[in-house]
Amino acid sequence: MISKTLKLSVLFIAICSISFVDAQERQRKHRPSPEELFQKLDTNDDGALSLDEFKDKRQREEVKEEIVEEHFKELDTDSNGSLSQEEFTARKEVMKQKRIEERFLEMDKDGNGTVNLEEYKAFVESHKKERPKRKHGKN
Repeated sequence: MISKTLKLSVLFIAICSISFVDAQERQRKHRPSPEELFQKLDTNDDGALSLDEFKDKRQREEVKEEIVEEHFKELDTDSNGSLSQEEFTARKEVMKQKRIEERFLEMDKDGNGTVNLEEYKAFVESHKKERPKRKHGKN
C-alpha cells in the first residue's frame, strides 16, 4: 500500500509539472492578464463591461452572438447587466483551475487519482509531439 505521503508527493509533483508546462506555454504566446484584457474591453472606462463592450471583441473573433450572451451571463454573477473587474477576473481563475484539473486527469491514465512516473513521462512525450517546432533564428 502506498503511503499517504508518497501519494501527496506525486500529486504535488504533478501539479508543479502542470504549472511548469503552463508557464512554458505562456512564454511562447503572451496572453494579456485578466486585468489587462478587462481594461482593453472597457472602451468607455467606466470600470464595468457592458454586454455591447463584451460582444465587440467577440464579434471580431466570429463567435455566435448567442454564445457570447450566454458566456456574459455566466460571468455576470450578480446579474446586474455589467461585469465588474472582479467578476471578469474570478472567472479567469476558475478556468485556469479547470485546465489544471483536466491536465491532471489526462495524465492519470489508470484513473486512480495519482500520476506515476510512467504516466507523467507519457504525458510529457505526447505534449512534445503536439508542440510546434520552434524556428531557430537563422539570418
